[in-house]
Amino acid sequence: MYKASYLPLALDDLKEILTYISDTLEAPRAAENLLLKIDKEVKKIEENPFRCHLFLPLGKLKYEYRVLHVNNYSLFYIVEKEKIEIRRVIYSKRDKNKISEMLDNN
Repeated sequence: MYKASYLPLALDDLKEILTYISDTLEAPRAAENLLLKIDKEVKKIEENPFRCHLFLPLGKLKYEYRVLHVNNYSLFYIVEKEKIEIRRVIYSKRDKNKISEMLDNN
């Protein structure tokens, strides 16, 4: 079985998303539900990280990313040996060019 971990930048992304939902949108229960769903889906990719599709960027990236979609968010991760490294958590409706830039800056 693979072991998933979050880069600090991905944790910052997640914290920002949850704070926005909880505080700005005044929906703490929705933030909690999103976190629970993300945890559940991450456990699934620990069993089979290749079940999610590859991210097909518009240009070349340093790593081969896979994408886990949870609600309106995308978790971008790489697989190395027995490790899954979640590198970014990004709002799914962002422009593909912006997403590629965000991933390349890791």
